[in-house]
Order: sequence, then C-alpha cells, then structure tokens
Amino acid sequence: MAHRWLSALLVLAVVLGVLLVAGIVDGEDDPGGDGVPVATEAPLDAEEPSEPGPEADVLAEEPIQRPTRDNWERPMVGVFRSTNPDEVAAYEEWLGRPIELAADFSARANWWDISRPDYLVEGWEGQERRLVLGVAMLPEEVEGVSIQEGADGEYDEYFRTLAETLVAHGHEDAILRLGWEFNIDGWRWSTEDEEAWIEYWRRIVTTMREVEGQEFLFDWTVNNGAGNDYDAVEYYPGDEYVDFVGVDAYDVSGARGTYPIPEDCLGECAEERRERAWEVQIYGSDRGLEFWSDFAAERGKQMSLPEWGVWDRTDDLGGGDNPHYIEQMAEFIEDPDNRVGYHSYFESTNDGGTHRLWQSDRFPEARERYLELFGG
Repeated sequence: MAHRWLSALLVLAVVLGVLLVAGIVDGEDDPGGDGVPVATEAPLDAEEPSEPGPEADVLAEEPIQRPTRDNWERPMVGVFRSTNPDEVAAYEEWLGRPIELAADFSARANWWDISRPDYLVEGWEGQERRLVLGVAMLPEEVEGVSIQEGADGEYDEYFRTLAETLVAHGHEDAILRLGWEFNIDGWRWSTEDEEAWIEYWRRIVTTMREVEGQEFLFDWTVNNGAGNDYDAVEYYPGDEYVDFVGVDAYDVSGARGTYPIPEDCLGECAEERRERAWEVQIYGSDRGLEFWSDFAAERGKQMSLPEWGVWDRTDDLGGGDNPHYIEQMAEFIEDPDNRVGYHSYFESTNDGGTHRLWQSDRFPEARERYLELFGG
C-alpha cells in the first residue's frame, strides 16, 4: 500500500514539474490570471536582435551596382561587327587597345528570334567581352502584334525566356538596348501611344529582372538630333527602369547649310558645312548631344553612345570623310561632364551607306584621326 502512495506522489511531482516548465501553474506568462498564455510586450530594456553573422552575408544576394553619375570612372569601348568574335579580335589588334564590349543585334522576324537567339548567345559565350544587345520589342514579320498587347502583358513570356537564355550562356551582365531608336517611325515598335510604350518597356524590364542570376543593365536609346518622328522625351519610362540614357549619334544632318555637300563645294567650303552640321544638328540642336547630356545629368544617369560613326550615305545626308566629326566625338566622350559610360563605333556597311574605317579606304582622313584619338 505504501508503494502505491509513493508511486502516486512521484507521478504528481512529475506533472507539476511539467506544468511549471510550461509556465501555466504560477501564471508567469498569464497576465490575465486565467491559466491561458497570452503574448506580452518585450521589456523596455530588452536587447535588439543581433546582426546577421558572416554566414548570412555570404548567402545574401549582392545588389547589382547600377551606373550612376557618382560611380562613373571612364568610358568603356565597344564595336559592332555583327556576331563575329574573330573580327572583333582583329579590330582590337588594329586599334591597339582592348575592346571591352561586343555590340550586336539578334534576328527579329518572329518571337523565336527574339526570345531564343541561340546562334548569338553561343557565338559570344566564353568571350571576355561584355555583350551589348539590341532587343526588339516586337517581331517584324508576325501579324497582329502591338505595343498595347505588350503593355497588357501578352508577351511577358518571350522576354522571360530571353532573360533565361542570356543567363544560361554566361551573359547575365548584358547591356540591353530595348526598343532602340523608338523615336524613328520605321521601327515596328515605334508608336504614337507613348503611355502604352512606356508601360510595355516597364513590363519587359520588370519581367527580365525577376529571372534568377541576372545582372542586366537597360539602355534607353534614342536617335539623335532634331526632326525625328516622335519626341523621345515623352517616352521616358522613369529612372527606376533605365540604367543608361543612350544616344545613337551619327554624322548625319539635313539642316540648312550642312548636308548634302554640293559637288562643287570643296576644301574650306566642305569643312564649313561639316562644322555647321555638328553645331546645329549633331551637338547643338534641341535634341542634340548637348541636350541629351543635360537630360541624363538631371536624372543622375550615365550616357552611352551605342552607335556612332562617319557616314557616306546613299541619300548624301552624311558628312563623308569627316575628321572634324571624329575630333568632336572624342572630345565629347572624354569630357567627364558628359559621363559617357560606354561607346561603340558602328563598323558596318548596310543599305543606307557605310561607316567603315577598318579594312576600308573610303574615309582616310577620318580613319587616321580615329586611330590617333581612340587607338592605343
């Protein structure tokens, strides 16, 4: 009988111990005194939570350092020679200085071209040069597509796929020139509806930034000079969505007293027209380089010159062999007030004419000046 009482007492002691540990019996965590634990405020002298340890820092995702006026150091140098790493390497040897950026454009006939440019990303994969990619907002040969549908989110999947494709092939830090030169009416993504265009740009940027591993920078690129079909200022999508204010700035002008240069206007006469083209159109017009430099500065952005070059145009609105233009561009690029983050010479020939300095005798004076000012 004594053994039974002893056993009962032991069980009771164990139960009481458990209840005391839970804090129920003595009401320690029961300010209401009804036996039900309730939340209480921390005492005023409680210590703040400790800072995450170094292990947490390792696991935390590093923020992307976006270009600003304050962190500008110098202009990076690029060139466009299509998807041809060997030619860019040969161009680098000719110039005598490192080419850090490879400017390129994918095909854009359909959504597959835009979202999965496999030949391009594989062509530049493993190269030391950073990719600067022109990204079409709409395909050129697909019927029924529109900026408004893009703004409504109908095409998000294609740009998510593009982002994943770039990351998978080592181009997670690509500079993306989304919808470049949108202020010219000839592009499929040009539109009078600036509100829909802005919303579509924002959707694309947001969608691509959501992809794991990306470090993309987005370049809002306008066509330089007065007389474009749309005022690019009205299409600015906002500082949060733009990393570079880009300007494609060729030696081209239709202003009075500039180009075309008459056949009998030689020597000093031709030079005066080239100088005037810079002053009243390329640099000094109401949408010239001077304006865009101020525009970028007001928004704390670095500039870029993703496409530039002398131009022998089929319509004669280019300055031809123009060393003055090369000199002025060099001065603009190197001027720290303009904060040019990168520039890329457009070393190409197309239906509109030619810009080629390398492997060409078309611009001997401009080529010589280019090598003097930009070469190693």
